[in-house]
Amino acid sequence: MILVGIDVASKKHDVLIMKNTGEVYKKHFKIDNDLEGYKKLLSEIESAKEFFNVSSVSIGIESTGVYSKNILYYLSSFNYNIYFINPLLTNMDRKASSVRKTKTDIIDTKAICMFLIRNRSELHPYTLSSYHINELKTLVRIRKSHKKILNMHINRLHALLSEAFPEIYKVFSKVNSKTCLNLLSKYASIGEFKSVRVNTLVKHLISTSRGRSRLELAEEIKQFANNSIGIDSKALSISIKQHVLLVNQTNKLINEVEMLIEENVNSLNTNILSIPGIGYQTGAIILAEIGDINIFKTDDALLAYAGLDPSVYQSGNQDSSYKMSKRGSSLLRWALFQAAKITVIYDPVFRKYHESKINQGKHYFVAISHSCKKLLRVIRSILKNNTVYQISQ
Repeated sequence: MILVGIDVASKKHDVLIMKNTGEVYKKHFKIDNDLEGYKKLLSEIESAKEFFNVSSVSIGIESTGVYSKNILYYLSSFNYNIYFINPLLTNMDRKASSVRKTKTDIIDTKAICMFLIRNRSELHPYTLSSYHINELKTLVRIRKSHKKILNMHINRLHALLSEAFPEIYKVFSKVNSKTCLNLLSKYASIGEFKSVRVNTLVKHLISTSRGRSRLELAEEIKQFANNSIGIDSKALSISIKQHVLLVNQTNKLINEVEMLIEENVNSLNTNILSIPGIGYQTGAIILAEIGDINIFKTDDALLAYAGLDPSVYQSGNQDSSYKMSKRGSSLLRWALFQAAKITVIYDPVFRKYHESKINQGKHYFVAISHSCKKLLRVIRSILKNNTVYQISQ
């Protein structure tokens, strides 16, 4: 068997080809991170197959973020066994095999090949996920980024309003509500609220206000404005209006991403949404992070990937301590926690299980973590067997 170790970088990739017996083909070489470089790699692999007179090829690529994706996708279309390896594992394997503190590109490529020789029976070949799974992987991260930006703008808006019009919190429980944002886009200082007529405010509130008398709401705003301790500042006013604009624009971007997420989740025809507590957004994260469920042969393997497996520490006379490892996908773990908090409310089985943990004296979040493990086992069963979750009464 031929082993190909590829050390990935942004512009060039280092490659070493060797036989599983340890015999090296030629010497370590570099390829450009472009189509010509990939074609050169394929040519060298074919030459190595003829040189060693073998047909089986296993390629090891370290998962180094965005730089490894292009070559990974390209090679996946050929009949090779490709192993996507965590660099932490190859680094630990290299340190275990030598006491020398050395690290070069040549050593890295050889370390990948040697890691394949020692651990290939325990590794699973990489397979291209479906188009929709790949789309979801990108979309859920875009949404997360937009949500972070949105929270930043809303926090800044809170700070500005605390100076300009602190009494507005007595009118609106949420300043990022549609009605409040619509109002602040037009009037954002004490002077502007004082000068506007009640009838004008009522007309402005008609398009967004629901469930309350617009006249009553307008009069309440005017009353608080007339007795406000806020600072009447044009600088604060324009800053508030600009942050309102940024909040609205970010919300629009999030809505566009969420629509695409729903389309891709629906295209997968998944039954994961049949579980109470899992909606399109949390479901999309779970599907995107898990990818091919067949990679995980056991529930424990999936729990470890999510970082929900226990880490054990024991030394000398010290008793063993067990804590969640948190070494897997943090995004998957977050989605499971959000889903579990809803599942324990609406599903009788999960509610009973959650209450049993609480009755044992466990903290709420510890009990939720146990529900997360149970939920993940259910998810694996549903994805693997393509079954629908049935709520037990």
